[in-house]
Amino acid sequence: MSIFKSLFGSNKEEKERLQKEEEGKERLQKENQEKERLQKEEEEKERLQKELEEKESLQKEKYSILLKELDTDGNGIIDLVEGDDYGKILKLNQDKIIEIDRDYIKQFVQISNYLKTKRKSLQSIYEQLVICVNEGGVEMSLEVTLRIGLKKGSKLECVKKIKEITGLGMKGSKDIVDKYFDDETIDHTTTYLQPIDEQTISEYVEILKDDGHIFNLLLVQSITMVQSLINNDMITFYEIYERLDQLNMFDSKHEKDLKKLLGEINNSLDSVMNEIRELGQDIVSSIGDLSFITEETGQLVQKSLDSVNSSIQTNNLLTGIQTYQMYKVNKNTKGLRE
Repeated sequence: MSIFKSLFGSNKEEKERLQKEEEGKERLQKENQEKERLQKEEEEKERLQKELEEKESLQKEKYSILLKELDTDGNGIIDLVEGDDYGKILKLNQDKIIEIDRDYIKQFVQISNYLKTKRKSLQSIYEQLVICVNEGGVEMSLEVTLRIGLKKGSKLECVKKIKEITGLGMKGSKDIVDKYFDDETIDHTTTYLQPIDEQTISEYVEILKDDGHIFNLLLVQSITMVQSLINNDMITFYEIYERLDQLNMFDSKHEKDLKKLLGEINNSLDSVMNEIRELGQDIVSSIGDLSFITEETGQLVQKSLDSVNSSIQTNNLLTGIQTYQMYKVNKNTKGLRE
């Protein structure tokens, strides 16, 4: 009996040992499999991260090439005529202008201030655009998103957008939208990064190129207006003067509009771009047909700039206006054909 028990006990112990060994092997196998799975997951994450970084790098390179159209020499300053030559021309000729009508001085100074503000606004917007490219998107506030939705009157679209941005449920998003639609209040510090794509960058660059053209056009026409007044060419003078007066250039409306836009750049670049486009369209519709540069206009501008020892290359400035005007005409014609 004792021998049987001894043998039975020995077999049982052996079985337990073998079972433990098997369990140990299975556990080790599972641990190795889990390690392998985690390693593969990590490798996949690294691969995807690398792909994303390469994609972002390529995108940034593409966007930088587009921005190069606004800053060809890469000095960080948008390509615009620098200096206040128009203001210098006014100061040089103020006695002659006062003899004709001293009220013109205030009006012409207003245009000088507008040109300065416009140059500043273009540079600020360009810098903001560079930041957007470097950061991969535009920082937006929930308030801006809701304000746009309020103008459109689309509550449902607002709710969907807030849900997408915040990750809240439909009810939570609806509560935010309802509160804003009721009394237009929200936490102003709530922001999110809105990705920016190549199409949007291209559109923004085109708007700034258009606005740069408008700046140059206004500068040339303003110089021509002053010089025409001094030369007693009242037909040319009033032809330009009346157009600028229609735009309220002499009562600081456009300058105030620009300053208001400058204050909104950090809140909504997209809204600012749309405003710039609309303001630009107003100016072009008023003075666009004056953009044809005659030989006489060229001589007037050259004479004025030479009188203040300007560094502006008059021929380049005038040719640039005509070239860009032709580019826009061809582009619009091509668009109609398509």
